[in-house]
Amino acid sequence: MLTDKKEWLADRRDLYVRNIVKDFFSSSDFFHEIEKKIQEKGLSYDGMETWVGTQENRGTLWQLKDLCHDLWKNVEPDKNPHKFMFDWIIGTLFHEAMKLKENLYVLMNYRPAYNTLYFPENDADNPDDQCPSFFNEIAEEINRGLKRIRCLYGKALNTLQAIVGKEKDNALLIRFILDERKIDPEKWNGEKGLGVFLQTLFPNGFDEALCIAGESYLEGSWYTEAKDAFEEALSINPDCSEAKSALRILEKRLKEIALLLEREYTVQQKIMMS
Repeated sequence: MLTDKKEWLADRRDLYVRNIVKDFFSSSDFFHEIEKKIQEKGLSYDGMETWVGTQENRGTLWQLKDLCHDLWKNVEPDKNPHKFMFDWIIGTLFHEAMKLKENLYVLMNYRPAYNTLYFPENDADNPDDQCPSFFNEIAEEINRGLKRIRCLYGKALNTLQAIVGKEKDNALLIRFILDERKIDPEKWNGEKGLGVFLQTLFPNGFDEALCIAGESYLEGSWYTEAKDAFEEALSINPDCSEAKSALRILEKRLKEIALLLEREYTVQQKIMMS
């Protein structure tokens, strides 16, 4: 049974890696939005369910943690240090996020109730009341937790970049990174953007990346996307022989499909007329 699961994961490894990169950036974006809201408007629980989630409805970070654990929980640290470290960082980040979620919940739900029921004139009757200090300590811990999570995301990004640097043959990942240029330019640009990941893989230019993506589209019969990828590769490198050859193959295949459709249409017309 364990062997079957390993084989199942091996067959889907490229997809898992693609989804790990995708979910990492999505969860990082969620965190930065949560942190921004807290900085601008004060402490808030808003967004925690989408970011972390629950056992019944897992958020983006929870899904990322599960993906990493499924794929890399058994890797040996001396043989795959970056994969081992990334799995560890995401697991630690998840537990920090869970603590942050619980602390925000306590502060947002229990402190208002306490303040509503708390009467200062009763201080003399209860001089040892520590609740105000308790809530202040939770607020301080929230700020410390945000700082730790921010640090962990930075460490995870550097580690993930090292992992992606060995994924040159992962067409699904390359397609995802290239697609993000048009879908989310902000995620692509900058020192910590996905563009850096592609530069790590293809330091001599993106024409090779576009050819790999084009071949993947061609295999999946996504002909328009394949054509666009090969033509963009040629716009970067007019001497790219791989793109030229692929476009010739694509043109031939499209002619064959057109001829086949024409024959099918002719047959159907004859059947209808008979």
